[in-house]
Amino acid sequence: MASDEHQPDAAGAPLRPGYPSQAGATSMEAMRSQWIAFYDAEWALVIRFVMKAGPASLEDARDAAQEAFVESWSEMVTRPDEWSRVNQRGWIRTVALRRFRRPPGPRRRPLIEPGVAMPDLPAPSVEPGEHTVQIHTVLDALSRLEPVEREVMAFLTDGFRLVDIPGLVDLTEQKTRDIARSARMKLKRHLATAATPEGGAQDERRRR
Repeated sequence: MASDEHQPDAAGAPLRPGYPSQAGATSMEAMRSQWIAFYDAEWALVIRFVMKAGPASLEDARDAAQEAFVESWSEMVTRPDEWSRVNQRGWIRTVALRRFRRPPGPRRRPLIEPGVAMPDLPAPSVEPGEHTVQIHTVLDALSRLEPVEREVMAFLTDGFRLVDIPGLVDLTEQKTRDIARSARMKLKRHLATAATPEGGAQDERRRR
């Protein structure tokens, strides 16, 4: 997980502290450095987001995240002005989730524009980590929610504010609040059940 010093004051900030500014990206090398910083900081967090919102396996979440980051490079290079204005942390999570939810077999549009060279993917400095019993319990509870509830809760647990989420999931602010309230109640009930010996035994049998 990213350290506190990397967390933005608002999750909707285009770039987190420490990223090179778009204004300074006057060359392809500077742009590449900016993208690598973005990739390195967000890679594991995006995988975790897709696992929570999907819900997805670690392997499927990695595949979806990789597709989203490839597309983000194309967006940065071919539409730098638009990319500098977009909520980048929200964008990458939304695109990765859409890639995971894509029906099998649809025709894919090219992720990279003709003539745009893709930089070598850096080795991420952080990985999501091994699943603990606690993580399994939380993911199991999230899997019981409706898809839109999972998505809203995944954004909230990633540090996004309620006011930032409507623009990312195509909901009104009031609807987002209602969904978040309902999802929290369900999660509280599911997690309370899982905490009991009987509930824990049932969860263990489901995982086998």
